[in-house]
Amino acid sequence: MDLPDRIREAIASGKLFEPFSARDLTEALSDPDWPQPRVHSFLVRHCMGNLAASQILVERVLYGRYRLLYDGPREYVPPPTKFRRRPTRSDRREGPNLPGETKS
Repeated sequence: MDLPDRIREAIASGKLFEPFSARDLTEALSDPDWPQPRVHSFLVRHCMGNLAASQILVERVLYGRYRLLYDGPREYVPPPTKFRRRPTRSDRREGPNLPGETKS
């Protein structure tokens, strides 16, 4: 079984949660054939944005954190912080109301 299949299996079984790091993946696999430097190299080589990648399998969402690609890249939505709990102004923006038009 190749590494992408083993990653999918670890995620499905609940041993690995996305986004994951190379260390998290190494601990979830617990396979001596896949030490942390080799797992890290695999993730970097098969990451979206690597122009030399022959096959893109993961997407980097944060520095050192990856997510497995399923049907294509997903938009990363950062978790809310204490400084940004409300939607940004651009998210709340409404269309322009011209003078003389009724607001409905």
